[in-house]
Amino acid sequence: MGSNRPAPPGRPSRLAPLLALTLAAACAGRRPVLAPPPSGVEAVEGFAAASVAGPEAALKGKFAFLFRRPGLGRVEAFDPLGRTAFVVHFREGRAWFVLPSKRAFAEDEAEVMMRRLIGVALRPDDALSLLSGAWPEGGEAGGWSVARDGRGRVAGGERDGFGFKVLDYFRGGAAPRRVEVSGDGTAGRIKVLEIGFDPAPRDGAFDTAFLARFSAKTWDELLELIGR
Repeated sequence: MGSNRPAPPGRPSRLAPLLALTLAAACAGRRPVLAPPPSGVEAVEGFAAASVAGPEAALKGKFAFLFRRPGLGRVEAFDPLGRTAFVVHFREGRAWFVLPSKRAFAEDEAEVMMRRLIGVALRPDDALSLLSGAWPEGGEAGGWSVARDGRGRVAGGERDGFGFKVLDYFRGGAAPRRVEVSGDGTAGRIKVLEIGFDPAPRDGAFDTAFLARFSAKTWDELLELIGR
């Protein structure tokens, strides 16, 4: 099991170069539907670029995402040569940061791991809502206070000192195209390059059974592996 303790000062600089790699999704399969269903969004899949600095990590580069309710998520990163740099799985409130080349992983709470990645303690379902713009009416789910514009689109939100502001949207819809995030030592922007709604279910994308063949490490031990 990974440690819940924050990384000591100086440690994020060893993770930042890895996070700055161009990210892509090996979980890509059938091209997702590009318009949100009127009944609500259960999953999102796509690509984005971020420049976010937080107290424990700095993320700068492109990434791919796949999130599905309830609480499922996967991000896979590749180095410039096309090799898998790391994979992050989210399931049932937990997260696994996996280094395939080292056959090692660290496990922690989903919010703790998300904070290490982007400096923001988001649950996978929060990330889904933020990326899709599809928040429950009233915006109170998950403790969020959500504001809407004159057209009913989510324009921003706040929870526990973390805030986001939608700078612009995809043409003709309510899905955010550029989002500004801030709070608790975190500042930056996320630009969604491509997004699809409710792609065909692929439960295997979230499977972590393969970790039985990998070595469990604490977060600090995993940082040591990254630094080698």
